[in-house]
Amino acid sequence: MLFLMVSGIAVAAVALPTLQWQQQDRRRILAAERVGGDPEAGQAALLRHGCGGCHRIPGVSGAMGNVGPDLSGLAQRSFIAGRAINQPDLLIRWIRDPRSIDPRTAMPDLGVNEAEARDMGAYLYSISPRVF
Repeated sequence: MLFLMVSGIAVAAVALPTLQWQQQDRRRILAAERVGGDPEAGQAALLRHGCGGCHRIPGVSGAMGNVGPDLSGLAQRSFIAGRAINQPDLLIRWIRDPRSIDPRTAMPDLGVNEAEARDMGAYLYSISPRVF
């Protein structure tokens, strides 16, 4: 009986991380398809553009800012910046030119190009528990 319990715990200890990895991989694939970007490149672009200076972004080194909102769970939100419906094309526009959506925003224009914005959007959607 003890052997069966220990065996069951060992199987669960191996299966749970595998299941989590598969779910994360699935979220990355769905986000990449929906946004048309590369989540891994987006993670690097978020770091390169210094987004973590203002935002908390899971998985981005040093992204512990508290000026802007925490970006975890972005896919579950109804709106981007409280103004635009949360959909990929508007997220990309927001990242590239925030004042085109909200002229009074504190978010700066960081000179992000279209491809980088798609990659960043794909990453941000991929880190949410549910992509779309």
